[in-house]
Amino acid sequence: MDPTLRRATIDGTPQPAEAVVEERMRTGAGNRAVKEHKIRVLIVDQATAFGGSIIVASRLVRALDASKVECQVISEMDTAILRSHFGNWGKVDVVRHPLSYEDHARITRWLRRMPMSNLITRPVMYGISLISVAMNTVYAWRLGLRIVRGKIDVIHLNNELYNVEAALVAWALGRCFVVHAHGPAQHGFLQRFLARRAHGFVAVSSHIKEDLVSKGVPERMIEFIPNPAEPMTIDSGIVRSVRARYGLGSAQRVFGIFGRIVRWKGHREFVLAASEVLRGMPDAVALVVGDVSDGDQTLWAELHDLVRQQGLSDRFIFTGYIDKVVELYGIMDVVVHASISPEPFGLVITEAMACGIPVVASNLGAPREIIDDGKDGLIVDPTDTPALARAISTLLGDERLRREMGELGRRKVLGRYNMDEYARRMEQVYRRALRNDRPPSANP
Repeated sequence: MDPTLRRATIDGTPQPAEAVVEERMRTGAGNRAVKEHKIRVLIVDQATAFGGSIIVASRLVRALDASKVECQVISEMDTAILRSHFGNWGKVDVVRHPLSYEDHARITRWLRRMPMSNLITRPVMYGISLISVAMNTVYAWRLGLRIVRGKIDVIHLNNELYNVEAALVAWALGRCFVVHAHGPAQHGFLQRFLARRAHGFVAVSSHIKEDLVSKGVPERMIEFIPNPAEPMTIDSGIVRSVRARYGLGSAQRVFGIFGRIVRWKGHREFVLAASEVLRGMPDAVALVVGDVSDGDQTLWAELHDLVRQQGLSDRFIFTGYIDKVVELYGIMDVVVHASISPEPFGLVITEAMACGIPVVASNLGAPREIIDDGKDGLIVDPTDTPALARAISTLLGDERLRREMGELGRRKVLGRYNMDEYARRMEQVYRRALRNDRPPSANP
């Protein structure tokens, strides 16, 4: 924020900052950043594995009013993945850390396994963090040039405060930065330092908002804005084509789990429960939709071994990464979400519901905020294999119940998680950051 706004005057009379901002907007004078007509935003995403944060970023830049907010995006993902989600939108660049957060995590995990006391481990961990920042000065330099040359007003940190270089650059250049919390926070020394200098936080669920507060972020700094749902159209011709691709008959019942294959997403729990379902329903087929993330190839092998041990290899289909995921939603009778750690949001839940597909979801974290259990979906403990299997079987065995739950879920999601409303509220976050305001005390 322009520091003169704290003590500025209009016609020689002292005025509060809000009045000065309004006068400058009206006259076109003063700080470029607070002009109503346009804000320049740089969304910085450091995820190297495909996930919800980049999907949400792509939806946001398409939904924002370009006459009011001009967006650019920096990402570390493969260009093919970026192209599939951002299309021909031409303001996405790949800029990577020499030492990624994955590298840093591997080093810290190794240190934690070492037989050292906390008195030694903690200083070493702090030292590793500082070394990481030093190694990534090239990344910071390139980012700083982008901010200055692009005359960026607000830096949108799309992965909590893990990207300390981006936050440090924004702070050093005197730019506003907003922290988008898609997952639980890990606030070390640098993160706590930067959190006190952030101009706002966005939490994707009440669960994540509570986590931020528990880490010391003042509640007045946080706005709860759930991820948006994009309306999805299922084409009957494509459905037939996809069924044929996987050798599925028109009468076969299909259920599956969607998402990147990491342990906490509960793929092992899904396979165990799905095996019970399949043994009781000879015409059913289970799909595992997604690919290995963050290099965890061992989990992929473990899942295939588990399926073989169950003697059901011909009843499970592992699709790998799917670009047009709506095509797979189109063949689903039931979608299963089985996270065994608290889920920050669960984008797959709202995507499936937007397609009118009933969801069986984990009782951990945000799914309970999305689904009204027994009305527009089912909530279950994913570690309770019989309970998870019963929930899936209940829906697979009752077409009328599936149809009713699916329709109620579709109406809820398209109303509550509206794209235009999401873009409007994010624009407000950017404008409040520039005015140095705080989010409203009453969040929806």
